[in-house]
Amino acid sequence: MTRTKATFFSANTEPSVWLRPRRLLIAAAIFHLIVTLSIFVVGRSRAFPSTFDVNGIAFPHDSDGVEAREEIMRLGATLVRGEIREWIYSPAPFHLKLFSICFALPGPLPKTILSAAPLNSLCYLAILALIFNLGQEALSRRAGLLAAATVALWPSFLMHTTQLLKDPLFLVAMLAFVIVNLRLLTRNVSWAEALGTGAVGGVIAAFIWLVRDNMGELLIATLALGVLIQLVRQVRQRQLKAANLVGMFLLIVISAGVMRVVPKSSRPFGNHRASRLPGVENASTGRLQTVPRNWSESPSTSPLSPIAAHIGKARQRFVNAYPNSGSNIDAQVQIRSIGDLLRYLPRAAAVGFFAPFPNMWFAAGNHVGSGARLLSGFETTAMFAVEALALVGLWRQRRRVSAWWLALVAAMGLVSLGLVVVNVGALYRLRYVFLILLMILAAEGAVQLWDRFTNERCDASGSPANA
Repeated sequence: MTRTKATFFSANTEPSVWLRPRRLLIAAAIFHLIVTLSIFVVGRSRAFPSTFDVNGIAFPHDSDGVEAREEIMRLGATLVRGEIREWIYSPAPFHLKLFSICFALPGPLPKTILSAAPLNSLCYLAILALIFNLGQEALSRRAGLLAAATVALWPSFLMHTTQLLKDPLFLVAMLAFVIVNLRLLTRNVSWAEALGTGAVGGVIAAFIWLVRDNMGELLIATLALGVLIQLVRQVRQRQLKAANLVGMFLLIVISAGVMRVVPKSSRPFGNHRASRLPGVENASTGRLQTVPRNWSESPSTSPLSPIAAHIGKARQRFVNAYPNSGSNIDAQVQIRSIGDLLRYLPRAAAVGFFAPFPNMWFAAGNHVGSGARLLSGFETTAMFAVEALALVGLWRQRRRVSAWWLALVAAMGLVSLGLVVVNVGALYRLRYVFLILLMILAAEGAVQLWDRFTNERCDASGSPANA
């Protein structure tokens, strides 16, 4: 009896020693450091001055990253002087404070993206580890490995994880939050486990709020969706799992309480510039202005009108934040009532799932050249394939609540962003976490198709898949 050599997609063989998570994380760490160093060298050599400055900051002509570095250096100097109280109570955004710890560390590294490499690399590795764990918990080990490998090589994501941005921190926290919810959905937990899981999830929610407070509504919507799925599942199974429900309600209470008690850490926009593709947010400020221009409410008696009005105001804030951008979509659309919301919902789904559209792929933007637009077109085309494979993965695992959890959270997030975010650059960045969930489903779809292909090939040749 012979034994076939294990491959990445093999379902019934032991994985190669090189595909073990620990070795893969070591390789990913080396790869990420090489990418960070390469960007720094390209910037220092002034090979592409419109893309990277001498500190490795992307798109320096927009000055957001440059201003963020200056703020981080000021906070780092405060730490070096031992002024801990001033550092704690500084109005600077939370993620800049974390970066300032790296900048305050003694060492020979210049105060560039190399100084931020320890935190950025840690976030990069944490994201990959969480993707693997989420894929393994929700679907299969192979799906987790394939999804993590795909995200590790995602060009725009990889570039963002070398910069002075909040996005990697947010992704770490949000993926951990999804895993906590998934465990309360799929496991029969004890009372102690339920209370502990709910408390841990609350801490994660607090971190998400500190990093990106403009995602609070989506955080609560994710929790509400989890409770709804839990109730439907228990009704269908005719089995009450009180500990699971209490854990989820505890998670909601802590998360909502954090949003009421902890003040927003980001500062309002001054004169915000248009976002770039693939989209880098104003890192030194990070929050949309609170008073929208050209906004008027129309009275309505519908009980859902306050929700529609809230969405409309959030949308108008994005319109005002990117007034001269060449990559806005439907900036003229205003949502004032539930009727406006329902009429725009199909278009919002198209924007969330499929933007940027092909007409934006080949023309230079106001703040980026055609190269960045072509990159966005390439990644969007790949995203279409991911979404198609995600449907395959969902169909093949349609009996598993974990697959539906990933699909529904991703769909809710993408449609919600399509309703509110008019700027494609900002949308491109904000939906990373929801596309990652689709990538996990797509990875499962890919391995399922591979199994079917190899089984059919073996059946045609008359030999077994594994001897």
